Amino acid sequence: MRRLLVSLCLVGLTFFSTPQATAHVEIIATFPEQSASVNPIPTEVWIEFSGDLQNLNGEIVNTIEVTDSTGLVVSYDNAVIEAGRITTKVSGQSAAGVFVVKYRVVGQDGHVIEGDYTFNATPDFAEAVPMTTSVLEKSSSFPIGAGVFFLLLASLAVAFLMYRKSEKK
Repeated sequence: MRRLLVSLCLVGLTFFSTPQATAHVEIIATFPEQSASVNPIPTEVWIEFSGDLQNLNGEIVNTIEVTDSTGLVVSYDNAVIEAGRITTKVSGQSAAGVFVVKYRVVGQDGHVIEGDYTFNATPDFAEAVPMTTSVLEKSSSFPIGAGVFFLLLASLAVAFLMYRKSEKK
């Protein structure tokens, strides 16, 4: 019985202590921030994701498009991908008002993530300086597997004690 209990504990420890894979990449920061009002109109827009983006030689799989308040696309076609960040330059001829940022990216796991967000911008003579403007809340670092393992271990301990008690009768 002792060998069985030790074996079960080792199997549970091995299984539940392995790192859990995250499902998809998520946005962790943007410039400009979603729904923000910025002054001046930015010269570049970027989105940073929680994991690396796929970068296939010669194929465009990650896109970012910025349109100004008149509906004119003001971003350039050649977005730059660096690890988990996609960046595009914005035309200096952009009209002030509500800008829409549309993105479609492919994470290293092959999943496609697409969406959009808006920000407001007004003109000024100064250049916008890109900086991290938003960071989404990180998930807990406590692995769920550890909690399940300790619950399993406690159940095994109770079962073992009940078994020992029934042997004595």
